[in-house]
Amino acid sequence: MSVNTVAIKNPEESQVLGEIEATEPGDVDGIVAFGVAARRDWSSRPVAERAAMLDRAADLLEVERPELGPLLAAESGKPLAQAEFEVGGGIHFLRGNADEGRRLAGRILPTEGNTGTEWDLAYTRREPLGVVAAILPFNFPVELFVEKCAAALVGGNAVVVKPPIEAPLVVERFRLALIEAGVPEAVMQAVHGGADVGAALASADGIDAVSLTGSTGAGIAVARATAETLRFLHLELGGNNACLVLDDADLDLVADEAVKGRMMMNGQACSASKRIVVHNSVHDQLAERLAAAVERQVVGPATDPDSTIGPLIHAAAASRVADQVANAAGQGAGIAAGDGRAEGPYFGPTLLAGVPSTADVARDDEIFGPVFNLIPVDGEAQAIEVANSSSFGLMASVFSADPQRALGVAEVLQSGGVVINGTDNYRPPVIPFGGVKLSGRGVEGIGYTLEEMTREKTIVFRRFRAGLERPGAE
Repeated sequence: MSVNTVAIKNPEESQVLGEIEATEPGDVDGIVAFGVAARRDWSSRPVAERAAMLDRAADLLEVERPELGPLLAAESGKPLAQAEFEVGGGIHFLRGNADEGRRLAGRILPTEGNTGTEWDLAYTRREPLGVVAAILPFNFPVELFVEKCAAALVGGNAVVVKPPIEAPLVVERFRLALIEAGVPEAVMQAVHGGADVGAALASADGIDAVSLTGSTGAGIAVARATAETLRFLHLELGGNNACLVLDDADLDLVADEAVKGRMMMNGQACSASKRIVVHNSVHDQLAERLAAAVERQVVGPATDPDSTIGPLIHAAAASRVADQVANAAGQGAGIAAGDGRAEGPYFGPTLLAGVPSTADVARDDEIFGPVFNLIPVDGEAQAIEVANSSSFGLMASVFSADPQRALGVAEVLQSGGVVINGTDNYRPPVIPFGGVKLSGRGVEGIGYTLEEMTREKTIVFRRFRAGLERPGAE
């Protein structure tokens, strides 16, 4: 196979952090073929054996944890504390998926209660999908590598992962740890490259399922490329989350939670609080609080412990955010804090206030950067209308002092989940996380991804119970 070595640099392009071997699109079919050949033996191994390998990989990575956090910060631009948390979370998810794998089970089906099948014995078992293509984004590469790949592996699948070309180094270390722990190399392979490599992987012969986290455009492209094969798609796509602030909300709480939800990963999170839909009567008060929060942020290198906002993934990403802010300002939004300008890969936090509900950012223009959009509305009905006007539906939130009022609003929001009195950028591994509309299909989380990565097969013994001897039965 022909490969080229590519240097991986930090977003500022001032430091070479490592290198990877880029895969040619024409080589992808051969890589997938190795996985196809290896998956039968892998799926036949006891789940306890597969789970033990995940635990061993976690032990290996725990030793390297002090080095992996700074490396993830350097390659992705994620602030250091967040990067260290993600590495620790990835190790935890390895062990969590091992435990879930050991509990993987089917069901006994109630055939006794149905006339004509009362003597049958029917049950289900979980079986692997086959070879899974896992395509990862740059913003949470380690977390999503483990979410997808560990679940697929413990479920008996072979995996070909495509890490983000911008931040592949820590993901590769996690992959190699799995191999060192006993996972056959052909069962846990990687390809490296851009969209052309991802497209070749998703459409390659032998791929049975595609699990992708990325833009909605990428998800639609994968759906089109795989339409003729009807292979299973597991998609976590874009989001333009709405945070609804009712007129009785605790504004200090709103400001604190909005900052947590919007600033994570420098604003580059699918589930960030991108649209703050706020009642007119409290718009200005909330704007004051958020403006103060913007001023408190420290923009600097991701590896500096004092930085709360690091660089975006590259200069082009920062330039795009600046263009989106300028577009919103041209449509009537006011820049209430920050300057809305990019400097290389850096974009300082910015507050847009008084954003018209007709502006692009109030609907489908998803800003992937540290920008608050305050959209004033006259009441709950208009707030719900604005929130549901988006083609996206990942998560949402509602802030109100009245829990019943908040619940009434939550139940009509078109999203995969709603948080009441907290940030909608909420993804503990114990909940099913996924969206509706153009935000994707399927869910992720410890145990939930494992179910997505396996299928339920029904096995029936006809009339099996009819001839049973029943000693002592009356």
